[in-house]
Amino acid sequence: MTPAVDADLVILGGGLAGLTLAARLARVRSGLRVVVLEPRTAYQDDRSWCFWRPEQHDLSHLVSRSWKTWTFSDAAGLTVRHRVPGLAYQYIRGSDFYASAQADIAESANVDLRLGVHAQTVDAVPGGVRVETNAGPLLARQVVDTRPRAAESMLYQSFVGFELEREHPLPFELGEVTLMGSLDADAEGLSFVYALPLGRNRAIVEWTRFGTAPIERERLVGELDEVLTGLGLADARRVRTEGGVLAMGLGRQTASPIPGVVHAGNAGGALRAASGYGFLRIQRWAQLCTESLLAGQGAVGHPDEPRARRAFDRIFLQAVRAHPERTAEYFFALARGVAPAALVRFLSDGARPTDYARIIASLPWTPFLAQVAAPAAFSPAQTLPATRPTPTTETSVQR
Repeated sequence: MTPAVDADLVILGGGLAGLTLAARLARVRSGLRVVVLEPRTAYQDDRSWCFWRPEQHDLSHLVSRSWKTWTFSDAAGLTVRHRVPGLAYQYIRGSDFYASAQADIAESANVDLRLGVHAQTVDAVPGGVRVETNAGPLLARQVVDTRPRAAESMLYQSFVGFELEREHPLPFELGEVTLMGSLDADAEGLSFVYALPLGRNRAIVEWTRFGTAPIERERLVGELDEVLTGLGLADARRVRTEGGVLAMGLGRQTASPIPGVVHAGNAGGALRAASGYGFLRIQRWAQLCTESLLAGQGAVGHPDEPRARRAFDRIFLQAVRAHPERTAEYFFALARGVAPAALVRFLSDGARPTDYARIIASLPWTPFLAQVAAPAAFSPAQTLPATRPTPTTETSVQR
């Protein structure tokens, strides 16, 4: 006799991917019994998500700021400005996303968000999937697992940022995002500044490094301190901090697949290998997963990358691994040599064959040709922590 299930779907992890799927299922009133298990006991303003979209779209109500211009600059100060008519670079604050998703879930009698609960073991059993938690077991027909998991990776993008505020204006143009500023590279890899002006007296400034291994938070904070001093921002109040490590170009997973379990989120393939962008990819996956569930076909993970995109990203990341000291040259060449619309399409998964041709033409051929037939190279598998920085008070930053 098949035991009764506690839920049609259990979602492990209530971060961006888990909440996006749960909120979507709540809004469409699917009738499915859905349980989201999230270890944190409360949500904080710990994330920033950005993307390119027209001004009006289905998530416009969550957008805090948008900018029509985004810039690239090298270590010598040479700046390239990009604009695409009809497109804006848009910012969603983590606290706004969390509040909206929780409100959608609260309106549903069938979707349950359980904070302070984490999964301990997940096993296939007759009739479904058994999830052991610190609050007791659950039996589900299917599980979507969005938690971090160990995997090989070609590169890591490590970053830390502060939201800054001070009484007199900050040194940023309100209508411009510094997408990759002060691009530089050394034997370890790429480094750059990312800045989002939120107002004349407020901005988010991040320091990012690409490398073959994650970089310690303490080191990144120290380097960001130096950057802020150079920008004349040492006196700015640090309202909050955020940061993390993104695995770019996943390889083999170390865990065996479990029947009835699909993976999503960053560890499930949400991030674009060559850039680290993932917000819109997660929205598209959540739509596909919802449609599949409503059709009675079950939950689905992230779709496979198209062959051309997968091959290009592999070659690009391998060239970065092979010559980390030239990485700034590569990215600045893209900024200077590729039309803004084509570059945005590439970063947003919409590149056309002609866009790839322009990108290839803008890059130095020798290091990339050397990687076409080379075997893929990965750093050893490791589980990245789910970094959740805490908002700060007055003049100190909790690290």
